[in-house]
Amino acid sequence: MDQQTERIFADNEQKVLSEASKRYGMAPDSLKRLGSFESFVFEYRYQDTDQILRVTPGSHRRPTAIKGELEWVNYLADNGVPVCRGLPSKNGSLVEVIELDTIDSDPDAFYSVVSFTKAPGRRAIKEDWNEKLFTNWGQVIGRMHALTKNYQPSDPSLVRHVWHEDGDLRAEKYLPESHTKVLARHAALMDYLHKLPMDTDSFGLVHEDMHHGNFFVDNGSITVFDFDDCQHHWFASDLAMPLFYVMRNLTLNDQSLEFAHHFFGSLMEGYSRENRIGKYWLEQIPHFLKLREMILYIILYAEEAFEINEWCRAFFDG
Repeated sequence: MDQQTERIFADNEQKVLSEASKRYGMAPDSLKRLGSFESFVFEYRYQDTDQILRVTPGSHRRPTAIKGELEWVNYLADNGVPVCRGLPSKNGSLVEVIELDTIDSDPDAFYSVVSFTKAPGRRAIKEDWNEKLFTNWGQVIGRMHALTKNYQPSDPSLVRHVWHEDGDLRAEKYLPESHTKVLARHAALMDYLHKLPMDTDSFGLVHEDMHHGNFFVDNGSITVFDFDDCQHHWFASDLAMPLFYVMRNLTLNDQSLEFAHHFFGSLMEGYSRENRIGKYWLEQIPHFLKLREMILYIILYAEEAFEINEWCRAFFDG
């Protein structure tokens, strides 16, 4: 998250959290900040249960997009997918908008506040990384893809964005003209993807950030959260995400490639229990791996993270 967004929230945090506490009925002193990337996330206690509060700047997402996210999450929960359900406020709203007092008429001077159940368990650790986890992981993705084929939001205004509308794809905005090779590769990839077929068996509303940081493990089962990036995309892209983030932390050698084959094979075994995807789409996965790499490149450059983070600097060099 950029420093200006952090600074604005710091100036308004007390007011926003106080108002959020009134609307959701929790004690303000029970809020514990968990982190921030594109939103500010807190944990709190309500009626002897742990729940999650997410505060999203108006500059990041519009309230209709966030309501569209929660409607889909609750649709998945209603149909047996292990996700963190969106919870209504005391007013019965899935999204509460808290406006800021500003001198000028800034259209982004507000925060959208939502609440979720907290996932049971914890993040996956080394001991959890086995075939059972990989298969379960794939089965959950497959279940989501099977269900999304028949999903319709309650109102057309709640339709989530399509993949190419994602602001993180704006290479020409964030990358300098000297990045000629990167810009050319980005343009060629976008041109290729725009020509791919789209139908209900290959394209729909997906999580699009289904890596191991976005679910908790509890007795071998997983519960998925963080649907902030959900969008209309190819199912193959959703399958590429776990592989990309698993491989990101590995050295490219025969042993790591062998693990990648084992991981993806187990993932697809679980996926096939709930949904089918053709060979043609599996062959597109390298393009979606490259797309994710480029998105990260653009995000990190936009945040100027390469100047302060050794990992980011190495990522850019790669």
